[in-house]
Amino acid sequence: MGRATILSALMVSGLYAVAGSAPAQEAAISPDRQKVSFSRNGTQIAISRNAADACPPACIQPLTLAPDIRTYGELEVLAFLETAVASGTALLVDLRAPEAYAAGTIPGAVNIPEQTLRADNPYLSDLLAALGLTDPAAQPSFDLVLFADSASAPTPAVAIEALRSSGYPASKLGYYRAGVRGWAALGLSTAPGE
Repeated sequence: MGRATILSALMVSGLYAVAGSAPAQEAAISPDRQKVSFSRNGTQIAISRNAADACPPACIQPLTLAPDIRTYGELEVLAFLETAVASGTALLVDLRAPEAYAAGTIPGAVNIPEQTLRADNPYLSDLLAALGLTDPAAQPSFDLVLFADSASAPTPAVAIEALRSSGYPASKLGYYRAGVRGWAALGLSTAPGE
């Protein structure tokens, strides 16, 4: 892979600061870890994080949000789209704001902003019914894989917890950690949201 290709991928993923973009600043890695330090062969090594968004809230999210929530990689998302989404039994859900979704998303994704899943949404019961959850004892009709902007977006964890609190079974929920930025950084197609 040539240097221009690597720089292009880093710019798309937001890992490389571009003139005019928000300047990177030192940010925590996670809410409880500012830096990681260790020694290897007598040499002290420190890892810190420079990011445009501060942690919290934009902390690096764990690979597994909960033991009963499946984490998807890109190949698993592609297979999910080809099989479950294509058969009408599942949805790939972009949790970002409608403007971000409209600007570009993973092809085949639908937009359900994370805020609409909060308990204070007066239309939450209608949304849950549309997803197939008519009552907590009923089995939802859709498997959902949720994603947001990147691996530092807290919204998938918040949305999954909101869905579980509403009675959505964990077995019907999945998490694509890399988000749109990770997807695009690998050169995979994006499309304007519909």
